[in-house]
Amino acid sequence: MAWDSLRHEVRLGYGDAFFESATQYEVTHIGKPNASIRYLTGHIFAEYQYSWLWWLSTGMQVDFNGMGWTDLRDRSKHNYYNLSFLPTVRFTYYRHPWVNLYSSAFVGLTINGGSETDPVRHKQTICYPGFGITTIGVQFGHNGFFGTVEMGGLCALQGRNDIVMILSRIFSASVGYKF
Repeated sequence: MAWDSLRHEVRLGYGDAFFESATQYEVTHIGKPNASIRYLTGHIFAEYQYSWLWWLSTGMQVDFNGMGWTDLRDRSKHNYYNLSFLPTVRFTYYRHPWVNLYSSAFVGLTINGGSETDPVRHKQTICYPGFGITTIGVQFGHNGFFGTVEMGGLCALQGRNDIVMILSRIFSASVGYKF
């Protein structure tokens, strides 16, 4: 099976949630946290890519992340989730049968929901733009099966509370198959 004949690619991955975990702790005037994180999913994502040329592929990525927390002031439990649908374009700048180096960009739609409310206490599910980049990605493998590690960022502005994610999913890893 020639490496050039493998034009389709599917992968599943996991990325960090450093931004979400760092911003959940709002500090009061006496320096104690207002919230305690109950769970944090990180970013779970799936992607399909089609290679048009050895250096250019396009596809779609679906990303999910969520968090649950307890408000320490009144012991109420809250959660949110983000589900992003992101068309992608990937540029491969080094290609070898065992290792590829690439960068990518994605722009799409993010749906935000959960129990958290906006500043005037309205609960709603909203949609807004989501976007991001992979500044450097390394894909390693042979004969169809591969793994990746990436550094970049996923952003989504204009959420219910104005800013939802800025440079979330800075580091990620995935496994996949080319066919």
